[in-house]
Amino acid sequence: MNSPGRIFIPLVIVAAGVYFLFLVRGVLLPFFLAAALAYLLNPVIEFFAVHGVRRSPVVVGLYLTLMAGFLLLVYLGGAVLNHEAVKAARNMPRYIQTGQIVVAKARAWGHGERSGGLESPIIALISANSDWVSDALAKARTWPSAILQHMPSLASHVLPVFELCFLVPFIAFFLMMEGPALVNTFFQWMPARYVEMLLNVVVEIDNSLGRYLRALSIEALSAGLCALLGFWCIGLDYSVQIAMVMGIGGMIPYLGPVSGAIIGSAVAIFQWGSPVGVLKVLAVCAGVRFIEDWFLQPLILKRAVQLHPVLIVFSLMAGAALWGFWGLVFGVPVACTIQVTLPVLWTWYRSEYGLLGERAPAEISHIPVI
Repeated sequence: MNSPGRIFIPLVIVAAGVYFLFLVRGVLLPFFLAAALAYLLNPVIEFFAVHGVRRSPVVVGLYLTLMAGFLLLVYLGGAVLNHEAVKAARNMPRYIQTGQIVVAKARAWGHGERSGGLESPIIALISANSDWVSDALAKARTWPSAILQHMPSLASHVLPVFELCFLVPFIAFFLMMEGPALVNTFFQWMPARYVEMLLNVVVEIDNSLGRYLRALSIEALSAGLCALLGFWCIGLDYSVQIAMVMGIGGMIPYLGPVSGAIIGSAVAIFQWGSPVGVLKVLAVCAGVRFIEDWFLQPLILKRAVQLHPVLIVFSLMAGAALWGFWGLVFGVPVACTIQVTLPVLWTWYRSEYGLLGERAPAEISHIPVI
């Protein structure tokens, strides 16, 4: 008997759940990141499970290994940051002097003393922003005292990061430990007539996201290594840090080379005091972008996911408008999920409601024409 409550009650429950999640959306980020981390690590757990190792020891061992690696990374990263801070403080007077020379050349260029050549576009750009560069130089002289003065506000911005670093692994541990049980509970709650369709959706999403994330990680690592090699060849200071920014930025499509070009150009201005250095940095970033477009993406990313460039740009813009930075990070994965989900749901809908037309069997192509 199809009573109205049979449809109305589940809809009310789902609507109430969605509204509740909307109300508490401010605390969902750690859970979402933990789910993403558990999903990324699940293939490692499944590999050992296929070979007869129980899930609990694998999760505990993997968790302890990752925590030890994270603590080691924090220790080594702190040592590197301390070394780079000391190096920056020691080189700051030279950087300031070099920057002042560049600003003086740019202002002279703006007053008509123009020499032409390849340096002219870079000098013109600096000339248009000479006031901003001068303010940056003035603040650079007092940056140690400014950091101490703004330490409370910096701490208020750093504390949420440490909170995520603690909560995300903690939640991810339980998700990895109880992942299969959670999935089984979800399917037990679903009506039997929808289980096959949902299984098909889950498999398609898993295949698409898995391929995309693995390909994106390989591409970002390769682009970072290429950038590091290029920056080393031109002798740019802080090459490792800038290449790391490019590699991490590569997780967001089109952001890696742009971020490397901006940061690298700023460092080149203060290091060499010549637009030629900026041209070298831009040439390296352009070379990395060329390698990505013509070698890495055709070999890695385009084989993993078939997503049109226009849809990639739209997903980035929509994600940024809805969720800011995290929308940029997860915009393309969400678009991949929607791309593989809609055809499955549409096929199920047409089959469920008898909208599929009569199709000729596949064997008809083998019937000889008389």
